[in-house]
Amino acid sequence: MRILLMLAVFAVGFLQPVQAGFNAHAAEQTGSRLQSCLVNGIAYFVLILPVMLVVQAAGGKVLPTLESIKAVPWWAHAAGLFGAAIVLTQLTAAPMLGAGLLVAIFVAGQAVGSIAADHYGFPGYRVLVTHPERWIGLGLVVIGVILVARPWAGSAALE
Repeated sequence: MRILLMLAVFAVGFLQPVQAGFNAHAAEQTGSRLQSCLVNGIAYFVLILPVMLVVQAAGGKVLPTLESIKAVPWWAHAAGLFGAAIVLTQLTAAPMLGAGLLVAIFVAGQAVGSIAADHYGFPGYRVLVTHPERWIGLGLVVIGVILVARPWAGSAALE
């Protein structure tokens, strides 16, 4: 099961720069980054609602109740804000940075956030000791970003 989950994460990781490019193209077509975000959100809603209805009809309990919504802490709704910020930032940055640099920087941010989430036990994670190897790995990610960005190449790195 772990291998299947790892493959699924790899697959959606592959789709992340594709999504950013598609969203950037939608922004060009609509003339607005915010409209592109809305298109993304509507597509998400249109996809997930029928899945939820099918699972609910099959006996699953996936549709929220008023009680389940009330049980969610106020700060947990920030996840939706984070998702919107990710989409808006990526669709804005994708055409200017290119997929390689966009993803390299995104992965670096994910690596730092992930180590912080594990170290401090952010909600949804248990506390994990941050061993020196993890810091070395983070350093290698930063080196990777520098190599992808190629700051010594001048503006050619962003063309």
